[in-house]
Amino acid sequence: MSERSALGLSDYVVHDERPARRTHYCVDGSGPVTVLFEAGLGKSRSTWARTQPLVARFARTVVYDRAGLGRSDSTAAPRTFEALLRDHLTVLDTVVTGPCILVGHSYGGPIVRRAAAERPDKVVGIVLVDEVNESAGADLLRRAMAGAGALYGAQVWLARVGLLGRALRRTYFRALDGAAQSEVVAESGRVGAAKAARSEWQNMIAGIHDLEATGPHVPDLPLTEITSNRSRTPKQVEKDFIYRSHRATVDAVTDGRHVSSRSRNHYIQLAEPELVAAEIERMSKKFLLRFSA
Repeated sequence: MSERSALGLSDYVVHDERPARRTHYCVDGSGPVTVLFEAGLGKSRSTWARTQPLVARFARTVVYDRAGLGRSDSTAAPRTFEALLRDHLTVLDTVVTGPCILVGHSYGGPIVRRAAAERPDKVVGIVLVDEVNESAGADLLRRAMAGAGALYGAQVWLARVGLLGRALRRTYFRALDGAAQSEVVAESGRVGAAKAARSEWQNMIAGIHDLEATGPHVPDLPLTEITSNRSRTPKQVEKDFIYRSHRATVDAVTDGRHVSSRSRNHYIQLAEPELVAAEIERMSKKFLLRFSA
């Protein structure tokens, strides 16, 4: 292994491209099941920094950085959904052997669902953490995220003047501390990382449109949706199109489970890591019982 990260032993997958490009990943823990984590839009492996150590107690865990994020090399190619999926599949094919549970947060949700459909020989379950789902509708998502373009543009400017790391420490990553926080602030505060995140956003709605037109993409595998507790009354639930999309995904599989977090935080894996780890462990135990029967 070439380096160490706060999230475990660190190495790189080399893509067969010209010029060659490296995708960074970390491995921690051991066990008969591997858990591969996928971050949300514009985020690195470090969004799993509170959840991965809990899961590493009972499973082999893999976290990684998509192109331009964390320690991975950047690319000039647009960060389309298919490009993000290719990064995920490269890590899955190269680093993961044996049965695997895929865990995706936010925009990482459709990535892991598509990956599971393409690698049915490896993937035995899916855990989705407040995912962005194509069944919610691309147009509704675009309206709900109307300010995102300005946000990602502002992050590039803040990175250029050296202030993005400080802003991220006080917002997205305030739940982290020590080496994990220092690592993500240094890596995510770079101009290159801010540009990669902006490129992912610029291609996101088009990606959801394509998924909506060809989907829904829900492989019939054991699947758990963990939804942020944004809707506290029946009337709010009725209007919550994200919640409805999660319910529709759970209802589409033979073995589906839907749970809600206590808080309204979209980053459930940082706010309530024990909840996410418990659902992953539940799925792992279910597979092992089924496999040994």
